[in-house]
Amino acid sequence: MTHNLNTTIDKVAMSEFGMHYYQLGENEKQWCNDEMINNKKWLQPFWKKPGYKTEAEIIMESKLK
Repeated sequence: MTHNLNTTIDKVAMSEFGMHYYQLGENEKQWCNDEMINNKKWLQPFWKKPGYKTEAEIIMESKLK
């Protein structure tokens, strides 16, 4: 089974427990869910802020100039 390691819930798990979400027990998973929903740090991450561009967008813009 493959696990998507580039998700907000996995970032919470890595930040708080130093482990990937799929490696956590049920209590820790529930804690991560609660943290992700209730903590503004996770509700408005840098990649959702106005003006943020992905690496792909930056590369494409530079090639179009």
